[in-house]
Amino acid sequence: MKKLAIVVLVLAILTGGYFLYRAITQKPKTGQKSENTTAQNVAEKKVGDLALKNALNLYAQHKQIGTDFSNGPCLGIIAPDWVLDIAHNPRQPIDDKVENQCQDFREGRAHHFIELDPAGNLIKAF
Repeated sequence: MKKLAIVVLVLAILTGGYFLYRAITQKPKTGQKSENTTAQNVAEKKVGDLALKNALNLYAQHKQIGTDFSNGPCLGIIAPDWVLDIAHNPRQPIDDKVENQCQDFREGRAHHFIELDPAGNLIKAF
């Protein structure tokens, strides 16, 4: 009985050691993100969170001064590489016209946008 317990214990230690070794030495599989990509994603998320916060603040400022949101105005840059645009919800064909997009986005000075509806609700962040 004692021998069986020792054999089981040895097998458990070897199995645990094997899985620990694999966990430490395993390279990321195809499709898994590296640590640099993860750090980049975290940084991008922080900028996106800042952009959303700034967008909501800018919207509130415009609402307070009585800006008419019914025509979906572009309210401008809200963070580096981000603009705030107002659109209908649900979207209307006028919202998809290039000339109704923020000029900074159209001309490549900003590559991301946040869309709010005229009531200030988030439609999309891209």
